[in-house]
Amino acid sequence: MEESDEELVAQCQNGSPRAFESLLHRYQPRVLRFVERQIGNLEDARDVTQRTFLQVHDSLSRFRSGNRFSPWLFTIARRQGIDFLRQAGSRRRVHDQLATEPRPDAEADPQKLLSQQEGVDAIWHWIRTNLDARSAEILWLRIQEDLDLSEIAQVTNLSKSNVKVLLHRARKSLLRTFP
Repeated sequence: MEESDEELVAQCQNGSPRAFESLLHRYQPRVLRFVERQIGNLEDARDVTQRTFLQVHDSLSRFRSGNRFSPWLFTIARRQGIDFLRQAGSRRRVHDQLATEPRPDAEADPQKLLSQQEGVDAIWHWIRTNLDARSAEILWLRIQEDLDLSEIAQVTNLSKSNVKVLLHRARKSLLRTFP
């Protein structure tokens, strides 16, 4: 049975390098995708992701038991991305490639999978070009990272009500465009 994030964090707090390595392998690809969409460049996103995990490692002693690890991690990743953009003097928007990785079915028709992926790509492209960066970020955290409203509020430093309103408006815009 796979250990929960919180169990791994507790092991890290007790000095287990194996536990931190497990968290790193579990979350590094997700954090990299999140940061890449935030700053718009894969190479820079790799650097920011590395800084994120260094900060996580250094801050694990301050992680409060009873909290979920993923919102805490994505809060650190988001702040590292913001710091990077400030340092670079850039206000780049979310990267063009907001597509999710396809999870192909061995029995599925490759042409059908490609068509479905193109549809997903089109939706994320529309989100990036038609919604403000904050709304696109909130949609990403909800849809791709499966965070709940409280967790998104924590990551984005917004109230839960504000997140709920922004998410509602973004979904409404999507439904008008993609019925």
